[in-house]
Amino acid sequence: MLTPAQIRSRGNQLHAALDQVIEQRGWSMPKRRAHQWRTLKSLVQHACDHIPLYQRLFANAGFEPRMLDDWDDLQKIPILTKQDLRTAAADELLPISATASWSAPALWSFSQAVARSKAPEDRRTPERSRDDVRWLASSGSTGIPARIARTESSLWHYMACNTALFYDWCGGQPISNGLYLVDMAPDSIDFATADLLRTTVPDSRIFSVHDPVAKLTRELLSIVPEFISSYPSTLRAIALDLKVQNRVMKKTRLIHLTSEMLDAHTRHLLGQIFPNARLIETYTSTEGGLVAFQCPHDARWHIAETNVICEIVDESGLPTDELGHLVITDLTNTATPIIRYRGLGDLARWDTTPCPCGTSLRSIRQIEGRSAAMLRARSGTLLSPYIITNAIEEVPGLAQYQVVQKQPGMLEVRVVAETNAPRQRIKTGVKRALEAALANDADLQVTFVSNIAAPAGSHKVPLVISELPLAA
Repeated sequence: MLTPAQIRSRGNQLHAALDQVIEQRGWSMPKRRAHQWRTLKSLVQHACDHIPLYQRLFANAGFEPRMLDDWDDLQKIPILTKQDLRTAAADELLPISATASWSAPALWSFSQAVARSKAPEDRRTPERSRDDVRWLASSGSTGIPARIARTESSLWHYMACNTALFYDWCGGQPISNGLYLVDMAPDSIDFATADLLRTTVPDSRIFSVHDPVAKLTRELLSIVPEFISSYPSTLRAIALDLKVQNRVMKKTRLIHLTSEMLDAHTRHLLGQIFPNARLIETYTSTEGGLVAFQCPHDARWHIAETNVICEIVDESGLPTDELGHLVITDLTNTATPIIRYRGLGDLARWDTTPCPCGTSLRSIRQIEGRSAAMLRARSGTLLSPYIITNAIEEVPGLAQYQVVQKQPGMLEVRVVAETNAPRQRIKTGVKRALEAALANDADLQVTFVSNIAAPAGSHKVPLVISELPLAA
């Protein structure tokens, strides 16, 4: 429980971050671009002067900060990969001037040891490397977890951005009766921000997604929240539990979903169990913080341009207006700078049409899936996971499913059937739907299972998995 002094101190930090976010929201497009360019140049110079990882990457690419004269020079900066972060030693990820006093490798090992020794009920305050820095690890949803250091100020900025969005979603009348389902792994960004969330939300409304689904369902039924913040897979599991109990949550008005792809099948299920709730999504990551948020008036996503610079590039790393790889530069964090980072593993395309909401923020039509989840047909054609999920969303009797590819042209569809649903009908429905969507360009195997669990060390249950080697 926080003391009054802690609440006051945290409140001051949140208010300061909110003041900055509110001011930035009123900026014109030219002012945002000027802010992006000014911050980018400063960040690149900082990385070159102080961060060993970037000193090595820049030297290998023959890049120097003085090469940045205008936006066309952005491509001269080498792209940072997940593997770069994963293989870097901890003292390569922090400023040289700080490593002696921070003892980064020792602090990282210490924080992990403390995290492992803590009982789950004690995991309410994340370990800090230093008052203004926290070590975090990505969830590994692309299959390769990585660690970075984040400044405390960047986390407060992230918190303020989400608070301002929440205010918008509620039409200026914030909902107090909320429920927050959070990854309580002690080195996750969501755990770090959950700690900051305690400034305005009581502990009794924050629960771990690692808790049994039955417990989370009981808590939801006890609280009857008007607002829920969760991951799609967690809320999907709860909704399935409620469906078995024949329960419908009519008082829930707003649901915030983040961190995972929301497929149409899950959207339909949530619509059945929470019929009066509006679904809102944000696109966030450990490495980039808040990257984009769904427009309340349209299906597109607006880039949080005062937080990040977002690019979409082809396989050669060149800008493209077609489907390409998302590359981000985080403008809020200087502990471990994230500059031209491709490690999110997501594919997207720009939406250049004017948005009904009138914003001048750049937009993407949708996140089209992770490159790690792209499938390969018998002919060699790459298939977006959305082709799969959209095709079988309406097959009757599906409680849960997962598509796995172990070799090109072959897909295994793992299915959890609803109680008393005819299995042969489900099997036939899945095969017909996918054969039509894939134009018979893949062999299909439907396997019935009792449960589809998240991989070890994660709360996320991926809908589509490719075990094929990724292209370089």
